[in-house]
Amino acid sequence: MDQIINNELIEIDNITCLEESVIVKKMMDYLLPEYLNKKDQINNRALEIVRESRKSISLIKSPIENLLQEYKLNTEEGTVLLCLAEALLRIPDQKTIDRLLEDKFTSTDWKKHTGFDKGIFVNASSWAFLITGNILKRNKFDESSIEENYKSLLKKSSEPVFRSIIRKAVMVLAKQFVFKSKMEEAVKFTKSEKYKNNIFSFDMLGEGARTQEDAEKYFQEYKKSIEFTGDILSNDEDVRYSNGVSIKLSALNSRYERHKYKDLETELIPKLIELGLLAKKKNIQLCIDAEEDKRFILSLKIFKKLIETKELSNWNGLGLALQAYQKRAFYTIDWINNIAIKNNKVIPIRLVKGAYWDSEIKAAQELGLEKYPVFTRKAITDLSWMACAIKMLKYQKNIFPAFATHNAHSIAFIEEVGKNSNFEFQRIHGMADILNDYFNKNLNNNYSKCRIYAPVGNYEDLLPYLMRRLLENGANTSFVNKLNDLKIEIDELISDPIEIVKSYKEYDNPYIPLPNKMFLPNRENSLGTNLFSEKTIAKLENFFSLSNENHNAHSLILNKEKISSNNIKIFSPSSNTKIVGNISYADENTINDALKVSKEYQKKWSSVGIDEKIKIIKNFALLLENNKEDLLKICVNEAGKTISDSYNDLREAIDFCYYYSSEAKKILNKEIIFDGPTGEKNKLIYESKGVIFCISPWNFPIAIFVGQIVAALLCGNTVIAKPAEQTSIISYKIIKLLFDAGLPVNALQLILGEGSKIGEKILQNDCIKGVMFTGSCETAKSIQNYLNKREELVSLTAETGGQNFMIVDSSALTEQVVDDVIESAFNSAGQRCSALRILAIQNEVYEKTIQMLIGATKKIKVGLPDKLDTDLGPLIDENAKEKINNHLTKFKNKILFDLPINNDLNGFYVGPKIIELDKLGDIKNEVFGPVLHVYKYKSNELEKLIESINKMNYGLTLGLHSRIDNTINYVFKNANIGNIYINRNITGAVVGVQPFGGRGLSGTGPKAGGPNYLINLLNEKTYSHDMTTSGGNASLFMLPEKNN
Repeated sequence: MDQIINNELIEIDNITCLEESVIVKKMMDYLLPEYLNKKDQINNRALEIVRESRKSISLIKSPIENLLQEYKLNTEEGTVLLCLAEALLRIPDQKTIDRLLEDKFTSTDWKKHTGFDKGIFVNASSWAFLITGNILKRNKFDESSIEENYKSLLKKSSEPVFRSIIRKAVMVLAKQFVFKSKMEEAVKFTKSEKYKNNIFSFDMLGEGARTQEDAEKYFQEYKKSIEFTGDILSNDEDVRYSNGVSIKLSALNSRYERHKYKDLETELIPKLIELGLLAKKKNIQLCIDAEEDKRFILSLKIFKKLIETKELSNWNGLGLALQAYQKRAFYTIDWINNIAIKNNKVIPIRLVKGAYWDSEIKAAQELGLEKYPVFTRKAITDLSWMACAIKMLKYQKNIFPAFATHNAHSIAFIEEVGKNSNFEFQRIHGMADILNDYFNKNLNNNYSKCRIYAPVGNYEDLLPYLMRRLLENGANTSFVNKLNDLKIEIDELISDPIEIVKSYKEYDNPYIPLPNKMFLPNRENSLGTNLFSEKTIAKLENFFSLSNENHNAHSLILNKEKISSNNIKIFSPSSNTKIVGNISYADENTINDALKVSKEYQKKWSSVGIDEKIKIIKNFALLLENNKEDLLKICVNEAGKTISDSYNDLREAIDFCYYYSSEAKKILNKEIIFDGPTGEKNKLIYESKGVIFCISPWNFPIAIFVGQIVAALLCGNTVIAKPAEQTSIISYKIIKLLFDAGLPVNALQLILGEGSKIGEKILQNDCIKGVMFTGSCETAKSIQNYLNKREELVSLTAETGGQNFMIVDSSALTEQVVDDVIESAFNSAGQRCSALRILAIQNEVYEKTIQMLIGATKKIKVGLPDKLDTDLGPLIDENAKEKINNHLTKFKNKILFDLPINNDLNGFYVGPKIIELDKLGDIKNEVFGPVLHVYKYKSNELEKLIESINKMNYGLTLGLHSRIDNTINYVFKNANIGNIYINRNITGAVVGVQPFGGRGLSGTGPKAGGPNYLINLLNEKTYSHDMTTSGGNASLFMLPEKNN
């Protein structure tokens, strides 16, 4: 039985790869026989619910609901209020609050929402917003500055008042959806007139722990909640009808991730057992709340462990929430039923429709998944909810069904199909209060009390939760929103999801293309690898131990290996005893042959049609995809990159193939015709430059290496490729694949060896007409010096390092900041030119941010790059490690945190470091590794900070975390930086989406993965022909004589 259940779990995980149509058909076949017999009764009951609810609207509807109805999320004003609610309460300083209020209230038209027909509360609020906006509006002299010099007396005197009033208003908004701030108050509120007939599931607000201290805080809060719920509230002897507490596993461990499962067995599961034992003792329910898709199977694995725990036997209070928008939901119920049978349990399931849908769609697109893990249409989610409901009712011997909904048709459906079953309705506090009235009026033997999902917590923890509730209430597709809008006909409110689904020509939402098709028709998208998939995890578990193959790599001339006497043995950066292979460095004859072949073949390659070139490059992209496992293994072993980083490197290379192919077709397939005097023909065409020398780095040994070569080849240039000596083996393998794709052997020559010895000879040769380089600024200058010695001017496209900043003001969400800082500063062991080097934090939130950042950094695992649970692998070589250590010596008294590493690691490992700066000028050069510098700035010194950043003259990447549009606009306009990222991480630029490249000491441009990159590899030629010299301008004489 155990093996069956585990196999079922793997099968459930694989369901995400199924077409939506397959799952819809399965659910329809299951649902329709039961549904069709009761369809009329369901519709009649739904009609009754809506009519009865709408009669109560004027009596029950709160002023806040009126306000949300007026300011819907599809209006600019609704978005403004949403932003205010999200940010205002967490800002500690007055200046930033004033900036936020000014930013939001002066940006939109409040007047159109005034009028007595809007209701007293909405009308008064709109006038208040209008007046506030007019008073806070800036003097025209200050519009281009972040600071004000001409603030009016009225504005000065009004700001403290507005601060207080708006803060209170947002608190009122929060109270609509937050049950109470403390459990002591929450248990008292349950006895109020409104809720005396309900039971409750209390949820401690908070999106997830970032530190172990956070996790411990949540653990204590959960224990306290269980004790209050069990000791003070009246609970049924049958635990199914007792009150309960909902727990979020990501709040109980700061690394609640699938790849950290072994750690979770010792760190998390004992805590869950302790909470379970306490809930069992109090005879209340404990519900495991839903998480994001990437944690779905992890939650099921942990849930299974708890169900099988002997100490928790003879207790049926442990349940979990299941999201119907998950493609796996319908099948998961069978798995839950099986473990319930095996362990003689009745498991409560809280069936919800799902709260992270938009995030799941975006995540799948970013990961390049083959299919979405969730349904892409709301009606199909409703269908899934109905099919899951019937299955839960069918399995009620071992499953206690709890149906969370605010939708009249869903309620009616359960009431009719569940007439002979025991079940429970649940709803969220603050959502559709009129439905609570309906539930309480219609209590019966099937469901005695409606359970209220009651979030408890203070304003610091409520913000993300509040956003989801506001989104659900304000979205124009929401039933709650439509119910309150009396202009919407009842038939639309109770529309049958099954009939809607039947009307679809295709089940996939045509407005949400699959991730691998999201760029069509312009280009293909690379296919990602889901590292959270059980199938992938099982495959990679022993992948690197199956073979210790040593590789040999040589320079290639005409695709023939050139073996020299200069042979080097290559060891992995991850272990000084692990041999990766042997490489043979090019000698002078090999270099001369490469130059000769490239020069002689250039014109012939240039004459090959662009369609033929694109065909070769697309074949190459497919070969990269088909050989990704071999390339992954070499990349991890030779470059020391983690599995995740290696996959991403490969994906980026494939994206370069597709994107540059698309751009080349646009640029090279047509002439540019210019308007001019009659009788003339004027046009511009592009021609290849000649031989291009491509010099690529070791930190992106696949992507940058491929991107440079592919771009140059598509433009008709022949290429001499010189990869970094540290990653010669993978470069050799990639070139072999490119020849396998059909590239003529004369078009590309590979030279392996030390750059300092090879570069001078190649760069000074007259056949080289352009250089593509990625590496250090010092090396770029050296290349430029060699080129300057040439008689002709030769173009150099250089992408160099960066002294990259992230600025954090006090309106930023600290948890999001910490996530983005960790990823930006420490991923790839900080060995990215775009990596975060200096974090500038506004002084009011400096201590809080640093404390959370250090706590999160403590949980980073430095280890072997071939293990999925490793976060940070080795540096590339001893030289890189020595540079980091020298830098640490210089700042030894300013190190805030230094993560110790495992002594068993014998490669070039350095743990993440956090160093505090007194002055920005203290750091002169880029530190290429996992070292983050932090700097405190004052809120009124943002302009000065931007000036200081510009003076450094590094212009690669800059991040800004702020909720204030004026601040965002100011930084974007005034920072002399190539890539600016707002409220996100600053690494991992996507080809064709975020073109990447800097300025100043950070590079020459144009940006890689952008529309201008190929132009730099082409020569322009203009054609101008005076047609009148050949007998006059016949076209002018042939003009029609008709009157207009």
